[in-house]
Amino acid sequence: MNNLVIGNTSQLSYYFADNYRKVSGRNFNFQEYENSKWDRVFICIGESKKFIENINEYYEVNFTITLEFIEFFIIRANKVIIYSTCELWNKNSGQINLSTPFNFYNTPYIESKYKITKHIIDNGSRYSNVIILFPFNFNSIYRDKNFLFGKIFNSIINKETIEIGDTYFYRDIIHPKFVVKESINCESHKIIGSGRLTFVNDFIRNLYSNYNMNYKEFVKEDKKLFKEYERFEEYYLKSEFCLYYYNDLLNDTINDINLKLIDD
Repeated sequence: MNNLVIGNTSQLSYYFADNYRKVSGRNFNFQEYENSKWDRVFICIGESKKFIENINEYYEVNFTITLEFIEFFIIRANKVIIYSTCELWNKNSGQINLSTPFNFYNTPYIESKYKITKHIIDNGSRYSNVIILFPFNFNSIYRDKNFLFGKIFNSIINKETIEIGDTYFYRDIIHPKFVVKESINCESHKIIGSGRLTFVNDFIRNLYSNYNMNYKEFVKEDKKLFKEYERFEEYYLKSEFCLYYYNDLLNDTINDINLKLIDD
């Protein structure tokens, strides 16, 4: 049966197989899909909207529009998958899993994700075929330049000098390729992470080293500058086994950058 990805400019959309139908969530023609049947519908809209000041815009995309898609497709798909965020636990330190209560620093972005998440969970019988995924930090060459790694990738690809904030901390970091793999196989709500912490600055330096670029030459640090990460609690997915190794992260990211370099 067919699979549908809504949000064809999201990072995740690029890592679904070519036989998945990928469409824009903007000006979506619901009438065209009234008689359609799908195995899985992946709602990926609003992924890059994180630095908007107006909270109503977050609610519009992450709650109102997302819910509109859910309501439409729950009777037309075996599974409807939506993406919440691991940041619903960003006040925690150490390991987390689905049994860990939400505990987060309130921002418009996170509050909007919480609203749709809570609505689905609180109405579980109605949304029994809806799966909520909570991915940890994922980045690719399709990441917007407003984000830390969007700046990093652009710097490496175009040999440009950039300024970044403090990256001397740990994060559970994965790649959208891994998120998509887990999305395709999931059968219930799930946190998607590696189960391990990565030191962010080491990861960045390793990327520059792979391209024989001197980190200190291309990256200017202002440790008082916070944009991508405003809080420093270090939390990660609770897992006895590593689910996504650091070398996988590094290789997947390098392959991403190489692809962009070839295209250019």
